[in-house]
Amino acid sequence: MALKNIFTIPVSQKRQTSMKRSFIVFSCILFLLIFTVSSIAFVILMEQILHQNSGYELMKTVELERLRLEASVNAEIAIVLKMADSPIIVKYFDNPYDSELKDLAFDELNSYCRALVGKSIFWVNDKDNIFYSTLHEQYTIDPDSPENYWYNMTLYETDLYNLNINYNPDLNVTNLWINAPVFNIENIPVGIVGTGINLSDFINDIYIHYTGNAQLYFFNLAGEITGARDINLVKNKVNIKDRHGLIGEEIFSQSLKLKDEEIIYFDTIDEKGIAVLGTISALDWYVTAVHSFYIGEALNTRMTILFGVMIIVILSVFTIFNIFVAKLLEPLNQIIKSIGQISSDWDLKWYNEAKNKNEIETLGKFLNMTVIDQLTGLYNRRFFDGSMKKIIKSLSRTGGKLSLLMLDIDFFKKFNDTYGHDMGDNCLRKVAAIISRNITRDDDFAARYGGEEFVVVLPNTDENGALLIAEKLLNSISECNIPHENSDTAKYVTVSIGGTTGIVKHSHEESDYVKRADAALYKSKNNGRNQYTFECFDPC
Repeated sequence: MALKNIFTIPVSQKRQTSMKRSFIVFSCILFLLIFTVSSIAFVILMEQILHQNSGYELMKTVELERLRLEASVNAEIAIVLKMADSPIIVKYFDNPYDSELKDLAFDELNSYCRALVGKSIFWVNDKDNIFYSTLHEQYTIDPDSPENYWYNMTLYETDLYNLNINYNPDLNVTNLWINAPVFNIENIPVGIVGTGINLSDFINDIYIHYTGNAQLYFFNLAGEITGARDINLVKNKVNIKDRHGLIGEEIFSQSLKLKDEEIIYFDTIDEKGIAVLGTISALDWYVTAVHSFYIGEALNTRMTILFGVMIIVILSVFTIFNIFVAKLLEPLNQIIKSIGQISSDWDLKWYNEAKNKNEIETLGKFLNMTVIDQLTGLYNRRFFDGSMKKIIKSLSRTGGKLSLLMLDIDFFKKFNDTYGHDMGDNCLRKVAAIISRNITRDDDFAARYGGEEFVVVLPNTDENGALLIAEKLLNSISECNIPHENSDTAKYVTVSIGGTTGIVKHSHEESDYVKRADAALYKSKNNGRNQYTFECFDPC
């Protein structure tokens, strides 16, 4: 059979290794793997959380600023509408030449002026077309002039009010004009009242109080930016699509689908940020916030500290475990040192090779040396004696049969004298290899008994099974054609085999089987060699 080494351990041919060193390397690799995988997972998770939280925060910001702007504009609109519906102002606009009515109307207009955020109002009646601003006459309007398009539009095309937004490059401000027509008791338009809101101041106030990292913009239905931290964007009427490219186009496209009072947020097309978009119905505007993320922002949280603490704890566990393993292996290291000294004292050839192995492999190799014949690789006499005792004890319980074969190479002394001892050793190895190949059952084994003698142990095998194995061995060795010129049997190496089979009993000893098989082997030699002889264990 093939070598069945109960202590066989794979042997490394690399430089000397250490279980301690190997375990430390493995632990480091495992820790780095855990650290890498967990870090990647942590960053991805934090980015997802940051995306979601930032989306909610930006939605709150946009909603708040939208409400502030709408509330401010609606409050001004309410005052302007109340002013346009005032009976005194209506009578004055219907009869602007009545000085008594004029004084009363001016007093009331002045009170409305103080209530407005901008502390300013304007009005014009349709009879004298004089334009007043903050109680002072400014100029006379020509309704037919193109630049006064708003006059006829407000007076004849507006029911309640209209809004007009313009940018004053000289003052670098954006103004929102609220224009409301004034109707007399006959529902005929007789003039216009209104006020102006400085949107630039309001938007600047938003940016002063906004501390987030997002870029906040207001833009109109055409996509033109009407409010931004950079006033040049408003001055140059930069389109949101040009400002942010593909992201801007996505924002503008989403704005066309947006319903009144609706606020949405979505991942930007480059997947590196989020955008929040809402409507400002009072102005027919939109407000948007665009926030791009970077990895540092995802890690700048308390969760990162917690993750770092967790990694430190895992590293500490790995370190403590490595120290524990090192202490655990210390007795094994002492055993290896003892094996080295024993091997040196016994001059074991394998020890130089064993220096290339770790502790377990070295120990396994040393244990192998106690039961393996170094020359042939078969089990040695020590293993044979110990195994026969166990087999006899086991088979005696069941009354099983045990067969034993003994082989001897014919005229082996002459082979050594003719070819030398090195060739003799080589011959022994070849014969041992042939024996191993022909022993195939797990319970069967072969051993070198001594010199050129071998034994084959066949548990649970009767005489017919022993005969079959013996004939296979005879034929296989002969067919190998190992040259042996001075053999008296043939011109190649042959063997003589003796065998015995017995029903195992508690009283049997291993020596009993050896004696019977050896007696049979003696007969094979006397009868011309290169043959098998069977000897009954009990009287036949």
